[in-house]
Amino acid sequence: MLKDKGTILRLHPLGEHGSIVTWSTEQHGIIRTAARQARKAGSELCGIVDLFHECELVYKEARPGTGDLHTLSSASILNPRLPLRNQLSRLHLAAYMARLLLATTEQENSNESPEWHHLITQALDYTCTAPLRPAILLHFEKRLAQLHGLYHPEAGSPHHCLLRHFQHLPSGRAELLLRLENA
Repeated sequence: MLKDKGTILRLHPLGEHGSIVTWSTEQHGIIRTAARQARKAGSELCGIVDLFHECELVYKEARPGTGDLHTLSSASILNPRLPLRNQLSRLHLAAYMARLLLATTEQENSNESPEWHHLITQALDYTCTAPLRPAILLHFEKRLAQLHGLYHPEAGSPHHCLLRHFQHLPSGRAELLLRLENA
């Protein structure tokens, strides 16, 4: 069994009551776990496994040669980040930053460095309390591009550096920036 601290970045249904949970973790980078009873009323994981919750998690590592889907054994909430749910624009910003991080780190080994986890954790925590403005997203893009080694001031905007390198980024950025300007 492995123990780690992580933030839930994505949820997909798994059968009738389960979820596939994508985590950004301190020690193991981006991982995916199967939470078999997470959506079943009365389950010990029900209400704990939710988007953007920061948890202490215990999971069983997938056997070599069987894929990368680990089995979640238990989780306890450390920070539910409830302010993200108080305003739709905050939730949209958090979701876009999570999608952007996953779109640019899944192709490479995110286990090599804890900076990816620290970046998304700090961004989500800041988004919980800060006044909403486009600068939050622009700063996140800049830090992400810097961590990838893609951003230099003379190379253009961080968004364009990421787009040139990855060719496909999550949709909805322009609408989100407009929403943040009007928040």
